[in-house]
Amino acid sequence: MGSVLLRGGQAMHLGGVPNKTAVDIGIGGDGRITLAGRWPGQPRFDEVIDLRGAWLSPAWIDLHVHCYYGGTWLSLRPEQVGPATGVGLAVDCGSAGEANFPGLREFIIAPAPFPILAYLNISTIGLVAANRVSELIGDPVLDPERTARVAEAHRDLIKGIKVRASNQVVREWGMTPVRVAKALARAVRLPLVVHIGEAPPTLDEILDILEPGDVITHCFTGRITTSILRHEPYIRRFETMAAAGVILDMGHGQGSFHYPTARRAVERGLLPTTISTDLHIGNVYGPVWDLATTMSKMTMLGMSIEDVVERVTAAPARFLGLEEWGRAGIGAPARFTAFEVEDGEETLPDSYGNTEAIRRLFEPRYTVVGAAVTPAARNTAR
Repeated sequence: MGSVLLRGGQAMHLGGVPNKTAVDIGIGGDGRITLAGRWPGQPRFDEVIDLRGAWLSPAWIDLHVHCYYGGTWLSLRPEQVGPATGVGLAVDCGSAGEANFPGLREFIIAPAPFPILAYLNISTIGLVAANRVSELIGDPVLDPERTARVAEAHRDLIKGIKVRASNQVVREWGMTPVRVAKALARAVRLPLVVHIGEAPPTLDEILDILEPGDVITHCFTGRITTSILRHEPYIRRFETMAAAGVILDMGHGQGSFHYPTARRAVERGLLPTTISTDLHIGNVYGPVWDLATTMSKMTMLGMSIEDVVERVTAAPARFLGLEEWGRAGIGAPARFTAFEVEDGEETLPDSYGNTEAIRRLFEPRYTVVGAAVTPAARNTAR
C-alpha cells in the first residue's frame, strides 16, 4: 500500500494531541504514522484524504459482537461489524468455546482485514445454536481443564471468560456455571464477562462474585428481575462497583437495552464504562444496526459527545490492555476513525419497543487500520 495523508481533521481523544486541535496525520506504506501535527506541504503522499474538519479519534472499538460466521447460527460476517461502519477493532463475545475456538481463530480472525479479539465461552460448544439450544445443556459442556488450556494457548487473542447468566440459558443450574466461570477466570488471570438477563440467577448472586476488572454486559437491561430501574438497591450496587473498577458494558442487543433504565442511570451520573452493540443477525437491521447508531442513542439520553467517544476508544482500549491504541505519535500504528456529528432526526427503538427521536447522529466517514483507509457509514437499512 502507498502512503496516505489524512488532512484537516479535529482531534478527539487522540493520544498526544489536545482535543479540538486541528491535525493532519501522515501514514507510511507500512501502516505507521510518519507525521502528526500540521502538514507543511512536504513530504509528498501517494494519497491525500481531505477530512473537511471531521473529528479524528482513535479507531472505534466494539467490545461485544458476534462474528463467528458459519460457526454459530447467529453470527455476522466480520465485514458487517468492522471498518465499513467505523469500527477498527471488534471483540467476539463468547461465540466460541474451547472445542471450536481454533476455527474462530483460523477462519475468521486470521484473514480479517482488521483486528478481532475474543472472549472464550465457559461452555465447550459456545453459542453454536444460542437461544435455540442452550450452550449449558448438561455436565459435558463444562470442561474447565480444556477451557483453561485453550485460554492459555490463545492468550494473545482471548481477553476474558464469558458466561450468559439468564434463566433461558442456565435453567436448573442457577449460579453453578457463573461460579465455575469465575473460578476459571481467576485461574487463568482473565476477567469474567457476565451477560445478565432474567433471573435466575439473581443479580445479587452475580454481583456478589464480581471483582474489579470483571464485566457486566447489558448493564441497561429492562428485564423485570435485573433492571436497575426497577430495583433501587441494584443501582446503588452498580454505582459502588463501577467506582471500584467493575466494567459496566452497554451491550445493546436485541433484548437488552432499555431507554428508561439508561436515562435514569445517566441522570444519576452512572455512565456505562464502555458502549457496545452485541451485534448479530437478530439485530443488525434493528434495533441496533451498528455502533454509530448505538452511540447516537446515548447522546440523546444526556451523555456528551466526548464521553460517548471515550467509551468506544480510550475506555475499551484500557480494558483490553491496548494503551497505545490510537496514539498520534511518530512510528505508532495508524488506528483512527474519522467521523462527524450531524443534526437531524431519526425515531429509533430500544430493545423493548420504546422509541425516541435522535437528533444528533454520529456519522463515520473513514476507518483507518494501518495503511488501509476504508470509507465508512452508518447502516441505514430500516
